[in-house]
Amino acid sequence: MSKQSLSVFFSYSHKDEILRDELAKHLSLLQRDGTISTWHDRKITAGSEWANEIDKNLNTADLILLLISSDFLNSDYCHQVELKRAIKRHDAGEARVIPIILRPCRWQRAWFSKLQLFPKNGEPVTEWKNIDGAFTNIVEGIENAIAEMQKAKTTSVAPVQPPVNVNPVELLSAKGINYRELEKLLKAKEWQKADQETYRLMITAVGRENGDWFREEDLKNYPCDELLAIDRLWVKHSDGLYGFSVQKQIYEECGGKLDFSYPSDETWNRFCDRTAWKSEGKWLDYPDQFFLNKSINVKGHLPYRGRLRRGRGREREEGYFFSRIKTCEV
Repeated sequence: MSKQSLSVFFSYSHKDEILRDELAKHLSLLQRDGTISTWHDRKITAGSEWANEIDKNLNTADLILLLISSDFLNSDYCHQVELKRAIKRHDAGEARVIPIILRPCRWQRAWFSKLQLFPKNGEPVTEWKNIDGAFTNIVEGIENAIAEMQKAKTTSVAPVQPPVNVNPVELLSAKGINYRELEKLLKAKEWQKADQETYRLMITAVGRENGDWFREEDLKNYPCDELLAIDRLWVKHSDGLYGFSVQKQIYEECGGKLDFSYPSDETWNRFCDRTAWKSEGKWLDYPDQFFLNKSINVKGHLPYRGRLRRGRGREREEGYFFSRIKTCEV
């Protein structure tokens, strides 16, 4: 089955038009083979209402490229209209936003600073000794993002099938774990109860009691069939909004490595911002703040309770089951 073309929207200042055109040239092969179609406001035809055209293309874009410079940051339209809409669509999981630093400017306090930036290390395009090298690095990042998005679209379109060892009617696993109650809660959108039921099922599967923490060996050796069964139920009944596999994708986008190692503070904070596990740099109280309307619709927000405690007396919660799902999917 051929992969669906993704639409790309350029959000930029007209003073950076030359650099935008250079980036478009480097993306030309992706356009020619039908991987992407690109749009910017210079494509608005005579007689069209430009604001309506921008809104239409911005609201339907799969990938939004923010071309960052001092002029972009200074543009009221870029900030008040395009950036605000891009933020909403990104947070809702409707589109992916990629910031591209064209020229040196103080962008570190902006909302998009939490996202993966290009070129690498956030070095502005104009500061590279070879500008073509900068654009090549940007395109490589865009290609990786496109590959992940196309895979996600294929997964979300295809019906979610239960694993081999799970009876599709009884939802009874090979270990005798019954997922019927979890499916019932997920179908009813009872997210808090479903998160608690997920923990109960998982702690039972590793032979521990309700209220216990997961150990590192539980994380690394958790039965793949059981983990995939739970993940597929979450993905299916949340329409791709929640699930360990969803969290895994976000974690990788944030620079995390799925090798059970501790992430850097920068990577972990970026992931927690994306999944709304933190708000304004502070952990959300579970469950009181965790199931508020403002965070419940954030992609990857749930399930949460699949976590372990490492070290004696340490309260830091690290090590999540999306690390294990990487090996289960292989």
